[in-house]
Amino acid sequence: MMTRRSRPFAGPTRALALATLTAGLALALPAPAAWAVHMPKVPELSASALTPFTQSDSQIWDAVVPLPDGRMLFEAPAWIGNPGPQLSIRTADGRFTPYPNAEWNAATGDAAKRIVAAAGLTLLPDGTLWVLDSGVPDRKAPAVAPPKLIHIDTRTNTVLGTVAIEKSALHPQSILSGVAVHGTTAYVADSGVAGVLVVDLPSASTRRFLDRHPALIATRPIQIPGGTLNWADGHAAAIDSSMIAISPDGRWIVLQAPGNYLARVDTSTFSDPDITPAAMEEIVTQWYKTPSLGGMTIGPDGTLYWSDVSTGSILSYSTGRIPRRLITDPRLKYPGTPGLDMHGHLFVPTLQLDHSAAFQNGHATVTWPVTVYQLTLPTTPPPP
Repeated sequence: MMTRRSRPFAGPTRALALATLTAGLALALPAPAAWAVHMPKVPELSASALTPFTQSDSQIWDAVVPLPDGRMLFEAPAWIGNPGPQLSIRTADGRFTPYPNAEWNAATGDAAKRIVAAAGLTLLPDGTLWVLDSGVPDRKAPAVAPPKLIHIDTRTNTVLGTVAIEKSALHPQSILSGVAVHGTTAYVADSGVAGVLVVDLPSASTRRFLDRHPALIATRPIQIPGGTLNWADGHAAAIDSSMIAISPDGRWIVLQAPGNYLARVDTSTFSDPDITPAAMEEIVTQWYKTPSLGGMTIGPDGTLYWSDVSTGSILSYSTGRIPRRLITDPRLKYPGTPGLDMHGHLFVPTLQLDHSAAFQNGHATVTWPVTVYQLTLPTTPPPP
């Protein structure tokens, strides 16, 4: 989710490029009325809607994926300074075990047969899980292994295979972070050098699009309650495109740099043989002016759920472009990528990312235990 080097956020040149592109799009496209709808300041839910679900005294989880049978998958990425398994599962009775097994979570061994650096996971309707392995366990050092996608059957807990990301689609500074899958196509965000990788899973072919596109480059620093999120050297954390999700019908992807605004792209343009480079640059639409995010997920009806790290809030955004502030709570200390179950609950990990070893010169100042909260979503429809 982070860039490898400590650097200040992009300066005036990138900001001007983004402003120019956005202005051009505003002229070329009709302005929907929903653009004027601001995020409500008052949350809909009270503190009682947010309850502790599980805790850890040793790992910082940044993403949660509920399974239909009641089990929960947790991602604990190495770059934050996590010990132990990077992917684990919690059974219905509360026991944790490495997932899919201990061998795939080994710290050493054949990189092709283990998770080197977990960087995203997504569950498909058929019960299979895709895990992104960036190959970069230390964001300030070069990759130690080629990036890959790992396909797991969650019903049998077995690895079905892996798909290598072609080197030709990468830059030396690439750090893949975030994956969305629809059908036989995976969309992977590059947070080291802004861009989107489109992977045809059956053929394992990879193509790169929107390389260094202004809308995907970090032009704003991430804001947390205490101000700007800084690396240990004092520089503002500059994080290019790292968050990505796909609509249930596969028509759109939404993605963004955590400190920037949400962008939307029509996936059909990636397979259009007649599209010109100039037209490709114009396919990105600014979809909403989000605050700084710690993660996002999408529901089966297309509703987006965001973790707002600037205020400790959970927000949602419907397909009708209606924003909702679901809850704001001081317990949500740098909320990460939430997971949605089939019963109207959102599970939110609290990272305390600014206190992790990656931002504290290798010595975490996290307040243990870290908690994953369960948020009971409102049953009322969004306002008209």
